Amino acid sequence: MTENPVKKRPHKLSYIALVSAIVLVCLLLLNWLIRASSTITSDFTKDMNMIYLREMTDLTQTNFNSSLSLRYSGLKAVAESVNGEDMKNLETIERFITDAEANNDFDFMAFIDEDGYYYSRDGKRPAASHLSFLAELLKGGDRLISYNEAFHDNDMIVLGTQISPIIYDGRKIIAIIAGYTAESIGQHLFLQSEDGQTNASIVTRDGSFIICNSYVTDVPTGSNFISRFREYAEFDEGYSVDEIADGLKDGGSGMAIYKIAGVHMCMYYAPIEDTDWYMLMEVPYDVVDNLSETLSRKLNSNAITMMAVIALIILAIFFVYLMNLRAHSKQLEIAREEAEQAQKAAEQANRAKSEFLSRMSHEIRTPMNGIIGMTEIARQNVRDPEKVDDSLRKVALSSKHLMSLINDVLDMSKIESGKIQLKSELFDLCLFLENIENIYKVQADERGINFEVNPEGELYEFIEGDSLRLNQILTNLLSNALKFTPNGGSITLTVKELKCEEKRVLLEFSVKDTGKGIKQENLGKIFEAFEQENADIARKFGGTGLGLSIVRRFSELMGGKVTVQSEYGKGSEFKVELPFALGDNTKKIEWRKDNSECRKCAESKSYDFSGKHILLAEDNELNREIAVQLLGDVTGAQIDEAEDGRKAAELFAQSELHYYDLILMDIQMPRMNGFEATKVIRSLPRPDAAVVPIVAMTANAFAEDEEKSRKAGMNAHLSKPLEIPAVLATMNKFMNSD
Repeated sequence: MTENPVKKRPHKLSYIALVSAIVLVCLLLLNWLIRASSTITSDFTKDMNMIYLREMTDLTQTNFNSSLSLRYSGLKAVAESVNGEDMKNLETIERFITDAEANNDFDFMAFIDEDGYYYSRDGKRPAASHLSFLAELLKGGDRLISYNEAFHDNDMIVLGTQISPIIYDGRKIIAIIAGYTAESIGQHLFLQSEDGQTNASIVTRDGSFIICNSYVTDVPTGSNFISRFREYAEFDEGYSVDEIADGLKDGGSGMAIYKIAGVHMCMYYAPIEDTDWYMLMEVPYDVVDNLSETLSRKLNSNAITMMAVIALIILAIFFVYLMNLRAHSKQLEIAREEAEQAQKAAEQANRAKSEFLSRMSHEIRTPMNGIIGMTEIARQNVRDPEKVDDSLRKVALSSKHLMSLINDVLDMSKIESGKIQLKSELFDLCLFLENIENIYKVQADERGINFEVNPEGELYEFIEGDSLRLNQILTNLLSNALKFTPNGGSITLTVKELKCEEKRVLLEFSVKDTGKGIKQENLGKIFEAFEQENADIARKFGGTGLGLSIVRRFSELMGGKVTVQSEYGKGSEFKVELPFALGDNTKKIEWRKDNSECRKCAESKSYDFSGKHILLAEDNELNREIAVQLLGDVTGAQIDEAEDGRKAAELFAQSELHYYDLILMDIQMPRMNGFEATKVIRSLPRPDAAVVPIVAMTANAFAEDEEKSRKAGMNAHLSKPLEIPAVLATMNKFMNSD
């Protein structure tokens, strides 16, 4: 029986239908892939443009801000250098301005007085018609910046800042301004990429150009890019010139895609920090679109190949996916490791900060508790002199401890900000070691610790350097040794000469103790700021964790170094090598406790200022009361009080000639500060105004504050809280100098 061939047709038809269905599915899939590819490519292009332009904008803004900061720093330096000698007459003003313009690349410079007049090389003119931020400047504003300021018929970028007031021609000069042409700033900015296709411009919020760098040169630039866009630009869907204008007014940032003069462009705009301006970054759309087109062609090619050979496409897709997955996984692993490292570093920094704040809170509260508690005990036992004396003694000790903590933090702050200035002065090394021994011998005896100062061989009697910083180095090392050395232990301060040549000597100061020692794995971190060997140290012994960091920083600033050797459980030895200059005619002597050539530590002296008249300018009533009690009642001097600088100047002006022997002047006071009052007194037309000693008493303790006091005409500078022996010694220096 033969088979009926007709029965096979449905089977063949089913295959044809299946193939047709597969082809149809492939066509639909291809169409979907092409559409999806186009959509993805378009979105990708926009995203790439956004990222590229944003990064270029950030880079250019950084350069621009750095340029402005550098120019403002130059203006600030000029402002701080101004003094009365520079403002004696028009000739000195012109000479000062000429030098300042030449040295700082100013295109224009002028002084501003309190009535709104500016003084330049061309004379005196009202500034109101030229300077938009004049009102803010006259109110005490600082770090001011504006554009479109017309000086010498040129639009300029103008910076302004305050100066210490100076009287010139009967007017008070209070500020200084410097101007730059937009071109002079633009020459120093990164305003064009290396490929020559990315350009940056700077505009105001209304679209007016300050600096213009246009990619399209066929279109007139004009003075306002909003107007330029309205006339010549055609925007892609989703973007408009109104959106850009609104964004500038609202202080926002954004992107736009448009055509201008037949060129397809992308632009990103963002505000410039600390100004009222905007940065515009332009790049041809083709720069990033080429990458997107390449990606699109690859996707379409893959789709066509997939329709022809579905298996190979699946394999290719799988292979590409696998490779991308591996690469992505590797990148994720690298990113994860970097993130973990960054997180660990951040956590470590946060822990160090938190531990430091916790320690400081505890360390500050401890002496504060002693001060408050002992003060209350003294009040409760006011009829018991011995109890009151004991309480006040403990208040004084707690106050000194609190001051040492604050000084550590201030010293570290000054070191980190670069404001530490070393002094070079001749001092008696023999007397210096005598003072160290007298201070720490008492503390060691109270704790049952043997303390010795042990210079090796002969030492030069007088050396030249910063004795204050040397004292802080040894004080931190000896305080640490006392803290970690138990009862019955010993501490030795050894001083020896390592090298001497060409009027310079290298000394080694060694502090060795028999304390608890330091584990080897912790030696690397004990000199870091805010670090201690471990948490137990902080809980058991306290401290800020700044002492050894200050030792290292001061040693390096003085041209030396510090090293440490330690064995856990047996003790430590810190060695500091420091260079010093040798004083003229200094000689070597052998240091001994009974050496008659070594002068003993100066004991507290009593001073008699009977018949002397002192003018005290201090706005704080409590501080005035303390000064009158400690400086007047104790020494016999008559003290006249002034609650501010203006009152002090009036009292001096109304006094008889040579009535006042000394003026103690606070700095921060209402109505007229100490600098201004000093300048007023020095300018009075009476012979004693120029010679009366004026001593600053202020909480401003930085080196630059002392320099400001000197420039203002003061003779000395004392920092608060006041050390009464130092105040009395300074008063004696000026009032009993004969």
